[in-house]
Amino acid sequence: MNTSNEESMTQTNDSEWLKSDSREHLAALDLGSNSFHLIIGRVIEGQIQPIHKFKQRVSLAEGLLSKGISVEAFERGLDALSQFAMHLRDFAPERVRVVATHTLREANNRKEFIQAARQLLPFPIEVISGREEARLIYLGVAQAVPFRGPRLIIDIGGGSTEFAVGKDEVPELLLSKSFGSLVVSERFFAKGKITEKRFNKAVLSVKQELEPFSKQLKRARAEQVLGTSGTIKALAKWIHPNTEGDLSIELQQLHQLRDKLLALKDLAQIDPAEVEPARIPSIVGGLAVLIAVCEELNIDRLNSVDAALREGVLFELAEQAVFHKDIRYKTIQSMAVRYQVDDAQAERVLASVERVLEGVGKAWKLNTPDIKLLLTGASGLHEVGMNISSSGIQKHSGYILSNAYMPGFSSDEQRVLALLCRYFRKKISAEDLSDFAQFDHLTVARMIVVIRLGVLLNASRQTHDALRSVSLKGSTLMLKLQGPLANSAILAADIERENKHLSVLGYQLVIA
Repeated sequence: MNTSNEESMTQTNDSEWLKSDSREHLAALDLGSNSFHLIIGRVIEGQIQPIHKFKQRVSLAEGLLSKGISVEAFERGLDALSQFAMHLRDFAPERVRVVATHTLREANNRKEFIQAARQLLPFPIEVISGREEARLIYLGVAQAVPFRGPRLIIDIGGGSTEFAVGKDEVPELLLSKSFGSLVVSERFFAKGKITEKRFNKAVLSVKQELEPFSKQLKRARAEQVLGTSGTIKALAKWIHPNTEGDLSIELQQLHQLRDKLLALKDLAQIDPAEVEPARIPSIVGGLAVLIAVCEELNIDRLNSVDAALREGVLFELAEQAVFHKDIRYKTIQSMAVRYQVDDAQAERVLASVERVLEGVGKAWKLNTPDIKLLLTGASGLHEVGMNISSSGIQKHSGYILSNAYMPGFSSDEQRVLALLCRYFRKKISAEDLSDFAQFDHLTVARMIVVIRLGVLLNASRQTHDALRSVSLKGSTLMLKLQGPLANSAILAADIERENKHLSVLGYQLVIA
């Protein structure tokens, strides 16, 4: 059965945008728990113009209560990606960004799905954290719906619900909770049966999860409350049939929908003319979530908007690909300031890392923008743990970077950055290098070798240009040194000790 649902923008139609030069286009693909969403746009006079949208229902979160993507959902997801691949076949890698949300955060077989997806879609899949998802949702809505006062944005997905509070285009509070329309529907409304007892249990469960954060969310005193996602849009259209555009939703209207569902007693009795058939299996859970959120946060009215995560991803991709602004660099700089890192030492390490990459980057396939960014981040942040203690600094640095909120970073990017800073010196645990979907084991191992060498060459914390060049001979890095360090007995001893640690990864250093 074809479950796709294509949305064409009013600016153009499929044939028009496909005929134009795709090198001008940017594309953002959101792999959500309910649906996969693609948006294609271009930058016109400094503004992003969406020109094409494509959605395919996947229901990836069905069966997620058992912690894995089901066989059926797995196949639906891959089939959808094969469709998206045709839309993106002529795009340059740097002009496409693919993000995955709750289901691929939680599923224990996410690595297998991403590896299979790589065979169909030649772009990295970034699994983003819940807070990062909330930030990008806020960014997407802020671009589409300008507003100067404080506002709250609520996004009910299939697997999770995100909350973002902010002013203008700046989010100030980001929250993600693991209750979504599909998850709640499967947990409380098995086989489509609807009773008052089940509905009340579902609402109470959501309230209990949200209650520890409700005071913080209410304290924002939002002057505007917006709801985004397919679930809220479907509920708004159910309330306002035959009405187009952004629609309002009142709490009393949600209560009326609840009463209507309770009278029907079964999802099978919902009129498909009122609710899109593919949305019916998750609509009761979505309604329970929205009622619980509105009651817990004292929200009497909100407006649905069409902009969401994909628009935020597209906007940030344009900032990076067209305007050369990468929020990840800003995040690195902010953390360096917060933890008062030694800027001069960070610059020395980075200079050595760049020299090492001149020699091994091409052969080791480390010259991609994302890998260079992570090595730049590790050069600047490997000593953030100094604020805790200089003893075991690498452990403290790894812990801080593993647990900090780092805007712009995917989950795997943040974990790799934390790993580089955890193992910038002393013993290496090779077992920690294997559990990544976005990076392979060999790439991570080589990145560790590079950052360790950059730190090792600057152990004296004095500015010098000791490393003349690096070359490869099998798994051995041949170092050509110059100046006083070329004959340093201390450096020779440090390299001998370092080789004992690097042997775990299968590499060694030799002074040529």
